[in-house]
Amino acid sequence: MMRGKRVLLVLAGAVLALTGITGPASAQPDPITALAGSGTVNDPWVPMREAHTTCESTTLFGNYYGGVHRDPIVVLPRGTWIGVRYITGDGRSADVLWHNHSQWGFMLRSCFAFD
Repeated sequence: MMRGKRVLLVLAGAVLALTGITGPASAQPDPITALAGSGTVNDPWVPMREAHTTCESTTLFGNYYGGVHRDPIVVLPRGTWIGVRYITGDGRSADVLWHNHSQWGFMLRSCFAFD
């Protein structure tokens, strides 16, 4: 009789573990990925996400290839309002729009925050 109860408890534990009923779900959906598109070059966000620069100075580049930013356009100060179209596949850069001058370019992902 005791062996039968143990087997039932083990089976019940396995079912709970497999179905995820063991505790309340605490993970919140990522607000960035909850938008249309994944935010990558092949699946950009539509519409773009609003953001602002967070580094003391942030360079907007004309190109990003092979993990390297090339062809500097302008250096933007902290707090500059930008729109983010997508983040590159490696997560290090983003295609952004500098709103004040309608200029597109690439920027370090570590130098902006989403609004």
